[in-house]
Amino acid sequence: MSQCNGKPATEVENEFSKISRKDFPEGFVFGTGTSAYQHEGGAMKGGRGIRKISDGSNGNTAVDMYTKYKEDIKMMKSIGFDAYRFSISWPRILPGGKRCLGVNQEGIDFYNDIINTLLANGIEPYVTLFHWDLPYVLEKDYGGFLGEEIVKDFREFAELCFWEFGDRVKNWITLNEPWTYCIQGYVQCVFPPGNKDSASTASPSPSVEALKSTMTSLFINPDGDKNIGKNSITYRGSKMENPLVDTLSLIAANMKNPLVSLIAAINTDDTTESNNNDESKPVPESAVKDVYTVARNLLLAHAEAVQSYRNKFKEHQKGQIGITLVSHWFKALNDTEVDKAAAKRALDFMLGWFLEPVLTGQYPQNMIKCVPKENLEQFTEKESELLKGSLDFLGLNYYTARYAANDPNPSYKKGYYFDGKVAFSEKKVGEEKPIGIVPPDGIFWLNIVPWGIYKLLKRIKETYKNVPAIYITENGVAETDHKRTAYEACADETRVNYHRDHLGYVLKAINEKKVDVKGYFAWSWCDNFEWDQGYGPRFGLIYIDYMNNLKRYPKHSAMWFAEFLARKTIMPAAKSPDEKNEKKPEAKESEEKHEAKESEEKPEAKESEKKPEAKESEEKPEAKESEEKPEAKESEEKHEAKESEEKPEAKESEKKPEAKESEEKHEAKESEEKPEAK
Repeated sequence: MSQCNGKPATEVENEFSKISRKDFPEGFVFGTGTSAYQHEGGAMKGGRGIRKISDGSNGNTAVDMYTKYKEDIKMMKSIGFDAYRFSISWPRILPGGKRCLGVNQEGIDFYNDIINTLLANGIEPYVTLFHWDLPYVLEKDYGGFLGEEIVKDFREFAELCFWEFGDRVKNWITLNEPWTYCIQGYVQCVFPPGNKDSASTASPSPSVEALKSTMTSLFINPDGDKNIGKNSITYRGSKMENPLVDTLSLIAANMKNPLVSLIAAINTDDTTESNNNDESKPVPESAVKDVYTVARNLLLAHAEAVQSYRNKFKEHQKGQIGITLVSHWFKALNDTEVDKAAAKRALDFMLGWFLEPVLTGQYPQNMIKCVPKENLEQFTEKESELLKGSLDFLGLNYYTARYAANDPNPSYKKGYYFDGKVAFSEKKVGEEKPIGIVPPDGIFWLNIVPWGIYKLLKRIKETYKNVPAIYITENGVAETDHKRTAYEACADETRVNYHRDHLGYVLKAINEKKVDVKGYFAWSWCDNFEWDQGYGPRFGLIYIDYMNNLKRYPKHSAMWFAEFLARKTIMPAAKSPDEKNEKKPEAKESEEKHEAKESEEKPEAKESEKKPEAKESEEKPEAKESEEKPEAKESEEKHEAKESEEKPEAKESEKKPEAKESEEKHEAKESEEKPEAK
């Protein structure tokens, strides 16, 4: 079993250990993705307007793709990716938010150059129009997506993008994860815009919460597991210190606990009137409604943009347009009808909230039934027609799964999570084993549950008969261990296994359930700014050295993708800081000149023409010695370049037999050591 920093990597599903690109249907798209605010940086460059996050953290520099995008695209090509999903920054294109206030030509030129560079390298652009990067002026003007005016302004921004880039961009995504924007921005208030005035829940009073915690520790969960019975869905922006134990009456009833009556009394306490803590004060009804208002305006903005593209641009540009939604898989906590219904309700409140309107023009029946009519404003007949069928494809982001149970008395006293009446947990009461696998040094909300993506795809196909083709637009895992060196962090075997297993279950859904999945985008291309968590979690295939001018290093997962995609990679294995320091400056300058000359002579060189020995250097520690001797390396590179010119069609099967045999033995050994994860 592979280890990094003394900790074992997560297990791999044995049945998927040999998976490769050739197993997928012809034309299946493999790519990776980023978003403008999380990766671009250049916040004060090129005439970009202002956007704001209330907690003061920012992506003003991020990982500086604003100046390093050509380097990144070159690496994407060397790995063999077909496509790259990125977002266009609304404030960079329209600093004033509106087209009538002026177009920033520098922003247009920047994205034109990205698109042209991608196409020149054989990579197809997939462009997201809104990845939560809203011009701050619109937030100040009319409340952003709280105001109906946003629908018109978003349509004009989208039309400008179609006009400027649509001759080359053939795959458009209107919105990224509207659920996350609504919940983390207007319920949890930790993502943009982070408007705390729109918080739709009131926290229980501290004294009651303390009593709940004590009773849970003593009678329900002796180990003090805080993941039992939480009423909110854990995802990006979730905080471990939030109140987590919210369903004691339900759990106690299931366990026939004699404390039922006492716990029920706690759940219905009225101490908020005598408590002066601001967090426990009632929230205005208008604020409770905000999250549903924002969701409604997001859906209408999406529909207007799609209609505009279809009416004005699609016939000539020959592209397609869709939306990206996110969802966990929810498994019933107990094999009871109420918990099965709760799991279905949870899926409707997360995925169906946005998917059903763009397919049918209506909200899910679970939401119509559970959300007060005055909060969930229904669509007019005209709006319903506009929404119905407003997607050519569905982008789906999947990361993890949770147990779901019915909770008639949630701790949230009003708002979104009260309306859903579902308790979420990563473990069953009294069981040690969590759902899926808890990765070493991972994010607390992201258990690795590969089979969840299969269940989710199967449910979508069974539930929505008219769903179009699906692209997995995000799927990934993060590490948070900051004690590792750059060299150690690049040994990301957990990420390798994560992508391998999820791709295996996607393939299973295609083959067994005939789900029409057309592509898979790994999140993320490189480490990035993770909103309220800053630069702590690392989701990238490429390591970013934040202490050394944002230098890029390919992780093992990037190299695995290069092998998976059946193309050889020119990228060397990541080197330790000591090895980097030993390298002479003259040698580095010589290599850069050599690479520049090669790129001028062979701008369209295919992946098969690249150095076949590069991969061997990744697999053999002895290769480091050649890296430490510049003269020897330069001689080898010339020899390799000559060989690659003589054999341009060299295939993967021509690798040294002993290397391949070694790989097969290593995989066989791993499969013996790691029994198939359930």
